Amino acid sequence: MVDFDYAAALSDNIATLILLLLALVAGWVVFTLNKPPAKDAPVKVPIGIIESMNRLVASEAPWWHLQLRESLGSSIFQHNIPAPGGMYVICSAKDQREVLLDTTSDKPLHLYSSFDSIVGHKHIFTRSTTDPLLKEAKKSIVHAFSSSEIKRMNAICTKCIKEWEADFLEKIADTDATFDPSIELPKVVFKSIVEAAFEYEATPEDFELFTSNFDIAVREIAFRQAVNPLRKLFSFMIPKVWEARKCCSVMQNFAKKVLEAYRNNPNKSECNTLIKIVETKLNHFSEQHKTAELLSLIVAGFDSTGYTLANTLVLLAKHPEEMKRLQQSLLQDDPAQSNDHLKRVITESQRVIPVGAMGSVRLINRDFILFDELSNRKVKVPKGAAVFLPQITSHRDEMVFKDAEQFKPDRWENPTTEMTQSIMPFSLGNRNCPGQSLAMAELDSVLPSILSKYEFELVTEGKLDYFLTMKYANTKLRVKRAQA
Repeated sequence: MVDFDYAAALSDNIATLILLLLALVAGWVVFTLNKPPAKDAPVKVPIGIIESMNRLVASEAPWWHLQLRESLGSSIFQHNIPAPGGMYVICSAKDQREVLLDTTSDKPLHLYSSFDSIVGHKHIFTRSTTDPLLKEAKKSIVHAFSSSEIKRMNAICTKCIKEWEADFLEKIADTDATFDPSIELPKVVFKSIVEAAFEYEATPEDFELFTSNFDIAVREIAFRQAVNPLRKLFSFMIPKVWEARKCCSVMQNFAKKVLEAYRNNPNKSECNTLIKIVETKLNHFSEQHKTAELLSLIVAGFDSTGYTLANTLVLLAKHPEEMKRLQQSLLQDDPAQSNDHLKRVITESQRVIPVGAMGSVRLINRDFILFDELSNRKVKVPKGAAVFLPQITSHRDEMVFKDAEQFKPDRWENPTTEMTQSIMPFSLGNRNCPGQSLAMAELDSVLPSILSKYEFELVTEGKLDYFLTMKYANTKLRVKRAQA
């Protein structure tokens, strides 16, 4: 009688099952990619899967989408990536608004979940719109952005800017020294936001620790692992993954330090600071959940405003005639006129260099039938798709903005409705930026404070760079005291 090796048979069956599953997945991918498109289907990007994924997470991603719109002759197209529901891009502001304002649209959690790993827990920016915890957090946090709180926090920001002017700009003004605005201004905004919203006195070392570790963690977890999920599976073999995880711990420990400092502070503010709300209104949240909320709010609070300020200074230095006109306007005794001029400059800066250049991503829960004006046909984006809504394509749409790549603040003197509706720096709908009022208040107060005293000369332009945010990198400005 022949002995039957059950262990070997079981092993063979498991191996067969795994191979069968892999074959089914491969078959699904091949079928999906080669399925004949419907007549109303968006045009597909004609490159392979790996190249598509690499380009989507590369620093050139915003410019790539601009190029695709022109080369494909379409403002709606599909990426060649076999994701559930498919990945689509909508370039025109009109169609982007329709998706963002649709109450059934949500964030695609499978794309945003990597940020949970970075901050240590799900949080306000990565929860589903239908999640009760999101609704609770948003309902509580809104009190931190009341008009009185915006005024209080903006006063702290103004104080920090004036300190920076005295301690930094005054010392290098009218000398040969230069500075990089994309380093200095986010640093000041970080300090002001952490003090105003979290009642914590941040040091320059805190800023360096926070930003350097955030950069390493996001590049690995949100970008490299998005392109190659095997990096996470075989993380024990990859030193860069170990480093990224350590960086996550460093940032999470910083948030814990901020929370502990608040708890030990005998002179807590009586105002509705964000940290007070997280600690008292969301007191049933776990410790890990609280630190994740704090960490995500800190990131959201400083980088977009800091880089918008930096980009605006660089644009003005590149166009000294525009800077001079704005300075003259700010020194006039007509606040309404100077305020209008300032808003035109800020809006044009946000248009030409949208900090959130790749915009929002939405999971759509119904079919969208849209008219693509570039290809002159109706297009169907199907229910279940993940839709990218890049700001750079709507902000630089030649059908809306003449000379779209040029910095022309005067275009906003008499804007059309189509122009104003094309600018969405804080997104739209029920997942828009909760702190946009504070961001605009800071822009409206910081720029006049600086430009009323100083003018800036472009020494080294550097280049536009994109990594989560779009900003100038390696730019050098020289500062002079403004002439009366």
